[in-house]
Amino acid sequence: MDFSPFALLGGLLATGPGVLLLAGLAASSVIFWDWRWALGSTLAIMLGVTSIQAAIHSPTMLVTASQWLAALVSASILGLAGHFRGLSPSARASSNWLVRLIALAFIASAWWVIDPGVSLPNFAQVETDLLFWAGLCGLLMLGLSASPLFAGIGLLLLTVPTLAMAPVLLPGSGLAIILGIAQILLALACAYLTLAEPLPARPRRAHIAAAIQRATAGPAPRPARRPFFLPRQRPATIQAGPGTSGESSTVAEATIAAKEPA
Repeated sequence: MDFSPFALLGGLLATGPGVLLLAGLAASSVIFWDWRWALGSTLAIMLGVTSIQAAIHSPTMLVTASQWLAALVSASILGLAGHFRGLSPSARASSNWLVRLIALAFIASAWWVIDPGVSLPNFAQVETDLLFWAGLCGLLMLGLSASPLFAGIGLLLLTVPTLAMAPVLLPGSGLAIILGIAQILLALACAYLTLAEPLPARPRRAHIAAAIQRATAGPAPRPARRPFFLPRQRPATIQAGPGTSGESSTVAEATIAAKEPA
């Protein structure tokens, strides 16, 4: 057993609670469906699995360091893309948390009941189950969303089994370093697709319409000022026009005479 910092961390995670913690992180990334939590859980799983392999199988320090570096760089690329792009409509899952929980429970119970007996050389059964569980969670994440961001996270989870098997089954071949480069390229591709994803149509149209309305609107009209002194009103006078009849003139004279005092 190596006594490097990676091996010391792997010795803590190679126990029963440590394996259950990593398996729970993989399941919680599917249930909660938050890209920050899913990305952090995926990064923790990749670093934890690499540390466990360093503690049990003792690969070279260069291989372990390169795997850590590839995991950190790929997670940072996806995190920056998600931070600058924000949550897009495609990032929403096609089901609620209860359906995802039932799907995970069905997969776990089917694996427990059927027990296909999948085993890897030089790997314990607990390690094999953890690796396949992480891969199944990645497949489920890929199937439940069309978002490039969650697709990148799911693909990183899918690379966890190969990330652990490469330095153990093929030591000295350089496959672990090639897989690290592939992880970074996958993260770059998914980050590009995330940033290139179009914005929602309705908010953009409303924003453009509001901006055009503000630009084309003229100055607001000034309210009319009320004069300080109102004009004095004169009493109306009764005048007979040229076209009036004699009867109307007689009625007017009788009315004026009635108003005069006797």
